[in-house]
Amino acid sequence: KTSTSPTENYQLARRRTLQVVVSSLLTECGFESAEKAAMETLTEMMQSYITEVGRCAKATCEHTARSSPTLSDVVITLVEMGFNVDTLPVYAKRSQRMVITAPPITNAPVVPKALIAGQKRTHPTYIPSHFPEFPDPHTYIKTPTFREPVSDYQVVREKAASQRRDVERALTRFMAKTG
Repeated sequence: KTSTSPTENYQLARRRTLQVVVSSLLTECGFESAEKAAMETLTEMMQSYITEVGRCAKATCEHTARSSPTLSDVVITLVEMGFNVDTLPVYAKRSQRMVITAPPITNAPVVPKALIAGQKRTHPTYIPSHFPEFPDPHTYIKTPTFREPVSDYQVVREKAASQRRDVERALTRFMAKTG
């Protein structure tokens, strides 16, 4: 299946990377082949596990009034999920470990800006640089949505006469059709 959406391509690349990891783990365990359904199931399980670790680590860090998880948040999450963290160093130093080459670099999908109006404002000196940027100016600058009505007498008279002719013509046509 080929997809044209950058978001779909990005998700497919991550999924393929997980499939490579699952297949290398199966090879390390002594398997020579695996059915496609089994590979999909194991890939889905690994993706769910990683997602759950990330979600729980994020919840742990937010519980302690932080916005980014740290290593200790991940360790706490792994322990709460029943993983023995003490076995990690031994597992990382195993001799039959397979080295997976880096996947091809895929750029994250670029979301185009819908509207750019005016110049972006930078932070004044009293606002710390780690604060988020100001929003686009079009979100807070007043933009008039109507034009000032024309008040010139001659233009108003011409417009009224034109409208009167249009109404008379439309009424004449209506009477001719229904008459």
